[in-house]
Amino acid sequence: MKDVSLSDIVAKMVGCLDDAREILDLRRTEPVLNRSYYAMFHGVQALLFTINLPAKSHTGAHNAFHKEFILTGLIERKLGLALKRTFGKRQFSDYEYDEVSYKDALESFEDAEYFVKGVVNYLKENNYLK
Repeated sequence: MKDVSLSDIVAKMVGCLDDAREILDLRRTEPVLNRSYYAMFHGVQALLFTINLPAKSHTGAHNAFHKEFILTGLIERKLGLALKRTFGKRQFSDYEYDEVSYKDALESFEDAEYFVKGVVNYLKENNYLK
């Protein structure tokens, strides 16, 4: 397995967001939640990569992100709330049998878009990305 770079993680984050956008156009709500959440998760992984803090689980990644970036004020609290909200919806869509509304899918996609922009801005402002 090759060494992972920040560029690899960012590319995966952007790819997931692009997938979510395409799937949203098809009005397939469950996969939109999945791809939106994973765009955000890879954004968290990119941020943790910058401080050499790999996470082995989703909970570990969320906790480290909150501690290292939200509580310190490096990343705005609104991004943490968006992650929490989208993670909850993704969990529901993956493990429950009720239908996911288009409104929920759209909200998660918009949260993911906002989150990804926030991560990219942070990475650029701190000279991790050009």
